[in-house]
Amino acid sequence: MILLNMSSAYAGQEKLTVAVGKDAYITSGPRANLGRYPLNANIFESLTSFDQQFGLQPGLAVSWEYKGDNTWRFNLRKEVKFHDGSPFNAAAVRASLEQQVENGTSLCDFASIKDASEDSIDIATPEKNLILPHILSHPYMGIVKPAAKPVGTGPFRFSRYAKEQYLEVARNDAYWGEQAKSAGIIFRFLPDNASRVMAFLAGEMDILADVPWEVLPQLQANPSCRLHTSPVGTYTGLMLSGKGARGDKSVRQAIAMGIERNAIIKALWHGFGEARQTLLAPSFLGEYAGLIPDIPYQPEKAKALLRGKKVSLTLVSGFPNADVHGPLPEILQAQLKAVGLDVQIQKISDSGLYHSLMKAHKGDLWLEKGNLNSADLTFLPHLLFHPQGYYPKHLHTVAGTEAFCEFIDRARKSQDMEELRKSTALALREIIHEELFFIPIAELPFLLTAQMDIQVPELYPTLLTIRWDRFAVQQN
Repeated sequence: MILLNMSSAYAGQEKLTVAVGKDAYITSGPRANLGRYPLNANIFESLTSFDQQFGLQPGLAVSWEYKGDNTWRFNLRKEVKFHDGSPFNAAAVRASLEQQVENGTSLCDFASIKDASEDSIDIATPEKNLILPHILSHPYMGIVKPAAKPVGTGPFRFSRYAKEQYLEVARNDAYWGEQAKSAGIIFRFLPDNASRVMAFLAGEMDILADVPWEVLPQLQANPSCRLHTSPVGTYTGLMLSGKGARGDKSVRQAIAMGIERNAIIKALWHGFGEARQTLLAPSFLGEYAGLIPDIPYQPEKAKALLRGKKVSLTLVSGFPNADVHGPLPEILQAQLKAVGLDVQIQKISDSGLYHSLMKAHKGDLWLEKGNLNSADLTFLPHLLFHPQGYYPKHLHTVAGTEAFCEFIDRARKSQDMEELRKSTALALREIIHEELFFIPIAELPFLLTAQMDIQVPELYPTLLTIRWDRFAVQQN
């Protein structure tokens, strides 16, 4: 058993305590992801990385080039070691990526992975893919050394873990890059919102990472702590499935026109966030975001589209769990009732059950909060709507139109960034505006609150991409 008040116990060693929500780690089997997802403890690193605006950066690979024949060569960082002291090299990268493919956890298909030398590796894809370096930046593609406990190359190494209680990591003193600014971090799992906030306000936690939106005014008014925000990098929206919603485009249009997004942002998220017709950050599409026309709040037109029909829908909330959405389902229920749509709410506590119901088509509207965790701007559209993406491929949900697939495939084969952005925007237009298979509600920043003596770096847009090694206790 570990004591709740750990800040004082470790203060002299400059360890940080972070209050997070539910422990969602998988700790056994081929999909084990302790320390990696959904809480990234900076144990692992990917071949490429990205900055706070999703700009591609070097990671464990210092450079890369397209060699033709669907093949990329990645030149690896030298003099890097895993936490157990073993060398990081091409063989280790190949073993890690091949294991991901074998376990079904890879975010990309590979035709072959070959060592070009000890410090370079050739990765070929089945089809031409000119954004592979962007795809490999996802933290879930981190290079893993097979071991009984998590072993990577990152700025923190695994220390100990107690399920549903805590994960502790310690500074990797042999790290190849800039040393972590704290001696280590203890992540405390406190799924109850009230208990998590209470522990932080009592001074028992240095950082509150999963901030419940309803307590934002209280935290903002508290002089003993400070609220920190990132650029937008989280989307909240409705996936549409089932006969009632998907089968009748006029119903989908009525749903989109019946949601007053700006009112939701003001009431629920206290003005944080943006009502935009996409699920990608502004830096991704740039001027091409304008290719996706807005669907404004038009309640009278929504009523007219229904032509007096009685339409009953089930709203399933939600991914990653119902708690993160707060009262949003009830707000949507009330707004849609006002235009003549009868919405029943089903709240789901975990993503596994949520996806099981989605696979069985037991629902019509699927409320999700998802993240942009990669420099790949095609990642979310492909994941959610491409026939080879995770959702259509594994959950048999709605797949994109033929035009959508053509645009996404064109984007992935593009060498020109402008063409990449334009093609992705046109693909999203098919899903969001033409067919309304996804209805955006808001794009939100990542928030955390820290005690006043904690140095907080510029935040990355999601919990999965936070650089915990850059947090520190301020020296007096």
